[in-house]
Amino acid sequence: MSFKARLLRARLKIIIGVLVLLLAYGGWEGWKYYQYTQSSQCAFEMLKESLKKVEPEALAEQVDFPTLVRHVALCIAEYYPFIDSGAQQRTAIEGRLLQYLRERLAAREGKARQLPPDEALQQPLQPLPPDFVKQLQANISLNAAAAGNPDMAFIRAVLHHPQLDMDFTLIFLLQRTRDGWKVTDLANARELIAQFRQAQLQRYEARRLQLIKQNADIQRRMDATLQIQSCEAAAGVISDNKTLLTRVIVMGRNASSERINGSSLQVDIQDASGKTILSRYLDKAMPMYPGQPFMQDWTIEMAADSETGRALLQAGTLQCKTRWQTQNLDSGRVLYIREIKEIPEDFR
Repeated sequence: MSFKARLLRARLKIIIGVLVLLLAYGGWEGWKYYQYTQSSQCAFEMLKESLKKVEPEALAEQVDFPTLVRHVALCIAEYYPFIDSGAQQRTAIEGRLLQYLRERLAAREGKARQLPPDEALQQPLQPLPPDFVKQLQANISLNAAAAGNPDMAFIRAVLHHPQLDMDFTLIFLLQRTRDGWKVTDLANARELIAQFRQAQLQRYEARRLQLIKQNADIQRRMDATLQIQSCEAAAGVISDNKTLLTRVIVMGRNASSERINGSSLQVDIQDASGKTILSRYLDKAMPMYPGQPFMQDWTIEMAADSETGRALLQAGTLQCKTRWQTQNLDSGRVLYIREIKEIPEDFR
């Protein structure tokens, strides 16, 4: 064999060897890539990308929403038994959760409006922060080893709820299913709902205390504006011996520099011992000018043989106590006392 032929054969062997190495390396890399595509890490990265782009259809492929909300609905029913109460409570809550999640994923997100603290406290409480998808995308992390199972992993996310001024840690279960890796559960749903419920009740109590303070401030202002000097009450039966008339006379003065166009007050009519027999809200659409004294009177009619009528007659001498309920200022503002029981609890 000539030298040229031997050289050619050697080159062929080298080329074949290199090709074999390249094929082996390519196969190894292909196998590694295939393994990666089957891993929880790949599923996690795809989920982050879907959250970043807010792709509802892609998220529906990566999150088993019906299974996810089933556990959450069970926990909500435990801590919020008044929501959709009845035989089909869990089914109804699941439906509401799915609808709410669809709407939130489809909505454009933004930052929470910056309101004064007192005003912000009176706003309805939202279940999720206004930018919860962005927070999820920015704050989620994968823990593949914590589950102790190669077919499971945990995804951890921290959300800040501005209305409650609290951080909530969400732990999702990422599970290998027949259709690939999917988020199938909010693993700490019960703890989260309990934490949220406690924070909500604390916020409700803060709203109640705020309203009590606001009422007290408004009451002082109304008392200083229309200063009541006296309240008198007397009751008697008219000639038909069936009808009882109770007359209430309130005297005072507008001590402010503003005209008051109308007002209402609560009057408690009491016996000599101070026991309240009759309470009424009485109003007058009568202007009261700055510095002007006023006298307002009302007549309350009822059956003389009614329980209240008999009590008024038996009491003899009556006394009355008053409390301003509303005052219509000439500026257009209405001062009023809000009933504490009017504060609705969120989600009822």
